[in-house]
Amino acid sequence: MSEDEDSIKRDIQIITPSVTSKREGDTETVIYKHWYDGFVRLFLWYPSYLTQKERRFLLKLDVIILTYVCASYFTKSLDKSNITNAYVTGMKEDINFGGNDLSYAKSLYSAGYIVSMCCGVMFVTRPWARYMLPILETIWGVLTFCEAAVKTPSQLFALRFLIGLAEGPIFPSIVYTLGSWYRRDEVYRRVMVFSISSSLGGMFSGFLQSAAYTNLRGKGGLSGWQWGFIIDGIFTVPIALFGFFLFPGTVEQAGKVFWLSKKQWKLAKRRIRESGVKEPGKLSFSLFKRVGLRWHVHYFAAVWTLLNIVALPDGLGFPLWLKANSPERYSITQVNNYPSIQSAVSVVAQFFLAGLSDTFSIYPFLTITQVSFIIAYASLAAWNIPIGYKWLCFMIIGFDTVNQSIVSGQINRVCRRDAEERAFVLGYSDAVSQAMNIWTNIVFYPTEEGPRFYKGYIVSTVAAAILLFVPILSWYGERWDTKHYEGSIKERQEVEESASETEEVNTSSSKVEK
Repeated sequence: MSEDEDSIKRDIQIITPSVTSKREGDTETVIYKHWYDGFVRLFLWYPSYLTQKERRFLLKLDVIILTYVCASYFTKSLDKSNITNAYVTGMKEDINFGGNDLSYAKSLYSAGYIVSMCCGVMFVTRPWARYMLPILETIWGVLTFCEAAVKTPSQLFALRFLIGLAEGPIFPSIVYTLGSWYRRDEVYRRVMVFSISSSLGGMFSGFLQSAAYTNLRGKGGLSGWQWGFIIDGIFTVPIALFGFFLFPGTVEQAGKVFWLSKKQWKLAKRRIRESGVKEPGKLSFSLFKRVGLRWHVHYFAAVWTLLNIVALPDGLGFPLWLKANSPERYSITQVNNYPSIQSAVSVVAQFFLAGLSDTFSIYPFLTITQVSFIIAYASLAAWNIPIGYKWLCFMIIGFDTVNQSIVSGQINRVCRRDAEERAFVLGYSDAVSQAMNIWTNIVFYPTEEGPRFYKGYIVSTVAAAILLFVPILSWYGERWDTKHYEGSIKERQEVEESASETEEVNTSSSKVEK
């Protein structure tokens, strides 16, 4: 079968008798007869409508790319969240890490994150950038080892800044890379799995710190929290080294990786071009003008800032509440382990709400998430509520990763027609939100006011309420983009037809003259 015939065959793609995936313009739309049919696609990642070569190719991508970026981000989440676990298991007392020092450390991490993010993510479009992720992961792995040796808060502040500096470009670069390999009806589930790896890192960090506190405390003259940092580093560095051999970068950078044949590389480029994802061009200052005149960067920077304000208590409020009730109600082991339940709730929420975004519109799932936040944060602001209900509210805080997963996939699709813009919007939006975190974390969630962050929970409630309505703007914006794109295509075709007609007239005139 020729490529043209194969392409026509995929225009209407049968998944089940009542679910189809149809290509419309430069994207794909899933069509379903019954609402429950869409749930089939949560588990059907390699449907029979694809050729055997394409199914094998997708499986290979998932096994190598998705597995590596998930393992990499797992260690990033591990290394990011370990400071709170260390704080509640002895570090506070051992290095005199009191007052608002925890908030300051988190803010310095955000500062380093911002410094490297905008510039770093722009390089992800360059041919050599497939080595950037493993290099940065190696650096933050070594710095995590160093955290076990700190003696003063100042030393920890410096290391948290440097770790943020190394981790800054990672999240937007990985999201950009996934958007460079997967189509509209594939990418949300892959971003969902990638985002789940972050929740698993946070969940595992609690168990790891608890195990280190229980079994390694005092071994080698080190405290349990110090062993926690050492073990985190042991996980991180080997995964980083594997990345030098396995991670391919984007489609354009993957021509020489050993596990991808030339035919598969051509297939990858054809698939992603059919889905409207443009290849990178030259970096120039015209990018800033181009991006500034479009709605994408302004909208997503605002949305990402609101998402981070909503997510501020994640990994902070619940552990500090448990710590405040220890040892009367909860033991040190429980203080470390119970936050993992919040991470488990996050995993389940992402699997369904973000995973279904490959099939359905993203907007109902964003609405469900914000309504849940409004109820939870308003209740926590009231504070004097039953213990069981308070637990439920703390669990809902884990839903913040649903927002992150869905909006990351949306940026990939909305900005797919301009590779440099896509990279810039991913990095800039996250950088702006992290810049806000530097002061919002200290002002609204200072450690001294924990665990009852009255101001913080009020602010997060307001942010969730705004997020409930803001997505309406992107709904209209995407339709404007489609109309403008289709209009430009039609105009280009008319110009080509006119030029063709003129050429034919000129040819006929030449023949008559002869």
